Amino acid sequence: MCVVGLWIAVSAMDAQIGEFTAGAVAGFALLAPVLAAGVWGLRRLHPVRPRPLGYALIAVAWGGLAAFGTALPANAAFQAIIAKTGGAQFNADWGASIAAPVDEELLKLAGVAVLALMAPRAVRGPLDGWGYGALAGLGFQIAEDFLYVLNTIVLTGGTQDANAAFFTFGGRVIGGAWWSHWAMTAVGGAGLGCLLGRASRSTAALACGSVVLAMALHAWWDSPLLPGVALLPVKGAPILLAAVVAYRLARRHYLARFRLAAREETARGVLLPGEDRVLAFRRWRRKERWDVPGGEPRRLLARLRTAELDLLEDGFGGLEPDPPAADRLRTEIAVLRRRLNAARAGPIRPGAVPPDHRPDAARPDSA
Repeated sequence: MCVVGLWIAVSAMDAQIGEFTAGAVAGFALLAPVLAAGVWGLRRLHPVRPRPLGYALIAVAWGGLAAFGTALPANAAFQAIIAKTGGAQFNADWGASIAAPVDEELLKLAGVAVLALMAPRAVRGPLDGWGYGALAGLGFQIAEDFLYVLNTIVLTGGTQDANAAFFTFGGRVIGGAWWSHWAMTAVGGAGLGCLLGRASRSTAALACGSVVLAMALHAWWDSPLLPGVALLPVKGAPILLAAVVAYRLARRHYLARFRLAAREETARGVLLPGEDRVLAFRRWRRKERWDVPGGEPRRLLARLRTAELDLLEDGFGGLEPDPPAADRLRTEIAVLRRRLNAARAGPIRPGAVPPDHRPDAARPDSA
């Protein structure tokens, strides 16, 4: 799908790129750092650990290539139908706000579903759906901004390529990126993540409602209501607010399940008292690593914390549950803890790995 989308997009833009090479290069140079910063920021919004870079890049590639490319003919066909049924003027005023929300939101959200099918552990709840939906929307947003760079060059007479690129960057990135595609698709992705994490009638209804809300926000943004640059913050505020509220609710849901799982594993003796607090904060895990000698002890500590986080997230849901995974991870944690105790050369912080702890839940050869 990414190859097909790229082929469609290149076929639609190659003439403009060839004619206005300087503007295309300027637009790419301006937008590439924005894409990198957006991927970094959206990955870091996870409260416990950043989303895997590979999964994040899959979502971005889907949005920027597969969804964007296939949306071009889909929008054109949909607006042709609107023009034939409602008239050319109606299509000029309302066509974009009717066609784009349906085509583009469904295509972007398909990336979240595709990622869940490729890697069932990637999407386990609303927070994962929110994050990967936002990343897919970011990819779409950057590709669309590049198209607008080319369109602006044409609309301004094709005489000031670089200036058109800077103008588009200022209007669409500095002025409009805060409530653009990433926010709309994040809202729909949060509901879709609920359904992909645990299918039921209530999560199906929530997913449908969130997708409809994402389409409504998109339609509001593309509508001719509240025209003018001065009113962009007013028009965009509901979109950003919806994305923030969806994130806060998804984050609270994730942390509640994370703390519950940590208490259960502490009661089992798999986690030590205090480790739940270390695991919940990235900065505490970074500080903890500096208290462990470099080399093998530090590598073992990193593997131990990764296994513990995998265990706590194992029961969160997903398309393909793996019931034996929890026991395997508990065994791995016990083995890694014993190897770390044997390898370390000095004390580490309280609540991390006490020197006198010797669990007997696993044999050393069972790693």
